[in-house]
Amino acid sequence: MIFFYYFICALLAFVGGAFSFYFNGVYKGSIEPNQAWVPNRCQIDNNRCTAIVDTKYGRILGLPNSQLGGYFLFIYTLTLIGVPLGMLNPLIPLYIGAFTILLAIYLIFGLFKLKTGCPICLTVHSLNTVIFILQLIIY
Repeated sequence: MIFFYYFICALLAFVGGAFSFYFNGVYKGSIEPNQAWVPNRCQIDNNRCTAIVDTKYGRILGLPNSQLGGYFLFIYTLTLIGVPLGMLNPLIPLYIGAFTILLAIYLIFGLFKLKTGCPICLTVHSLNTVIFILQLIIY
């Protein structure tokens, strides 16, 4: 049963990473906003959503949050898979999850301060919250 929970968490992290790469691709102009694999309510409004990247809330370490988030969430996916396989201590992805929650609080505060309701951002933060809650239940 624990494997199932970690598999669900890993799947959600993978989806969050895919959404982050989608956002980054739209921002850079290499992906069209209207993608069939992205639910309609999560699709990016090109003017409103991508404008946040060029604010102080849209970049960490000089790179767009969506770019770093995409890489981060795929690594998070691997750590979540590693736990039921006996390769990692369950505290490692749990601490990563706690970090994502703290970062999400700051980034959501930024969205409110900028008066921007970016659906893809809120979806990824919601996925991270669900992953963290599931890990707390498992642990």
